[in-house]
Amino acid sequence: FKQPGTCLNCHASMPEVYDELGNGDRKAGFDAMNAMSYGEAVEHASSSIACIDCHDPKTMELRITRPAFMEGIKKVKALEGITDYDVNRDATNEEMSTYVCAQCHVEYYQSPTDKNLTFPWNNGLTIDDEYNYYQQINFTDFTHKLTGASIIKAQHPDFETWSNGPHAQAGVTCADCHMAYQSAGAKKVSNHHVTSPMADVNGTCGTCHKASDDE
Repeated sequence: FKQPGTCLNCHASMPEVYDELGNGDRKAGFDAMNAMSYGEAVEHASSSIACIDCHDPKTMELRITRPAFMEGIKKVKALEGITDYDVNRDATNEEMSTYVCAQCHVEYYQSPTDKNLTFPWNNGLTIDDEYNYYQQINFTDFTHKLTGASIIKAQHPDFETWSNGPHAQAGVTCADCHMAYQSAGAKKVSNHHVTSPMADVNGTCGTCHKASDDE
């Protein structure tokens, strides 16, 4: 099995790679990279995840740079009756504080038709929605060598799990807990040492849950 270039989508800083491969057309560069082997694709990468993956380098505004998420969230919004959704144009600041993380922290598959990284959100964001979608397109990740059973290997559906939980309902974003605010002089900034909320219970959970650290 040859590792596909698809994997690089979430394991390197990609905006410049997409732009280079697509001659300025990010979607075309995304398509080109997905068609490569990992060995070929990684030759174009020069950095791990960097500022430009989540921030516009001119304005520092949050932005989405992964075409797979752009397409996936467009499907989700269409289910909500929102047509022609452009995440970089239409998402709120609150949504962006989760969406930038959801570019990678999701369930996904490599489409058999075009080899592209694809999010299985045509039916919605619950595990049943995703499983039903896989059944509809007759997709499985692999066949078990001993039993012959068709297997779906769920990767890391963090965004989907959050979307169906109480924190999403309360408007709490990924950044609120994993990038808790801290003081830098007179400014309040997000801590970019992305980590477990348990590393600073008072600064994360404690902003809403009034209990002791031990509790």
